[in-house]
Amino acid sequence: MREQHIVTTYDEDLDKIKSDLFKMALIVEKQIYDSINLIKILDIKKAKEIIKSDDKIDKKEKEIRNLATNILTKRQPLADDLRKILIALKISGTIERIADHAANIAGRMSYVNNIPDSYLTDSIFHLGSLVLANYAKAISSYDKDSSKIAKVVPNLDREINSIYETCFREHLHIMMEDRETIGFCTQMLFIAKELERIGDLSKVISKEVLYNVEGVLK
Repeated sequence: MREQHIVTTYDEDLDKIKSDLFKMALIVEKQIYDSINLIKILDIKKAKEIIKSDDKIDKKEKEIRNLATNILTKRQPLADDLRKILIALKISGTIERIADHAANIAGRMSYVNNIPDSYLTDSIFHLGSLVLANYAKAISSYDKDSSKIAKVVPNLDREINSIYETCFREHLHIMMEDRETIGFCTQMLFIAKELERIGDLSKVISKEVLYNVEGVLK
């Protein structure tokens, strides 16, 4: 009976890492969503809330790291279990970096006094929507241990990179046409870069999932 109890506790520890990581990922998903919406509806109060919530993400990542360290020290897992724990550590760190980029977007929008009337494009909002969707796919692939979903993420990231380049060229054109938009468009280009980085990091998560599920580095 005692041996079974030990095994069950060990399994519960592994499940808790995954559960805590997924909860952290969902909080960051909401953070990204709120940041992107600032592009449409400028809300300084909301921007400050997003920036402040980044501390909560840092705390969650630290809790996951501590739990993983305790399991590695006390349980000394081998093979598949060891790989799962190390990958969870890598993914939690990646998600924390994604949260930083979301907070940076909110920070950029907090410096915006108003959206110019002549700024009519929604290309960066569209870019953000695609980035958010791809991040959600990456997280879903981890939650479901799905290599099928994980393999979709890099393909969508190529589309995101293409749209990012289009956004960059478009905003340079807008600034040349209307000098009054230069300040705002500069902030939007910084935001587009933050979104592009979130896309890259979502691809990193998908690669870790593939390694976790298939046991082969891609």
